[in-house]
Amino acid sequence: MSLLTKPVSAEHISVHNNRPLIQCNCCLRIEQAQQAVTKSAWLQAANHIGWRHVQSEAFDIDVVCPSCVSDFNNPIRKPIKPIERASI
Repeated sequence: MSLLTKPVSAEHISVHNNRPLIQCNCCLRIEQAQQAVTKSAWLQAANHIGWRHVQSEAFDIDVVCPSCVSDFNNPIRKPIKPIERASI
């Protein structure tokens, strides 16, 4: 399966209480500016840290946070070893 990532667009940035915010459509994580900044500055910052629009043959997700983008790019994780119990 091929995966195409593109920068998010301005239409995906919303404004609440005079502060721009962006929400991941995958895990529903929300990031909002701490202070009033322009929508274009917030969009540039979001794209810089890794927010993306993700497409494949099977799906098309408009806004994906950096953590979910990483999970899409590395779908196979190493198994976690169970905690070894100390013998009594």
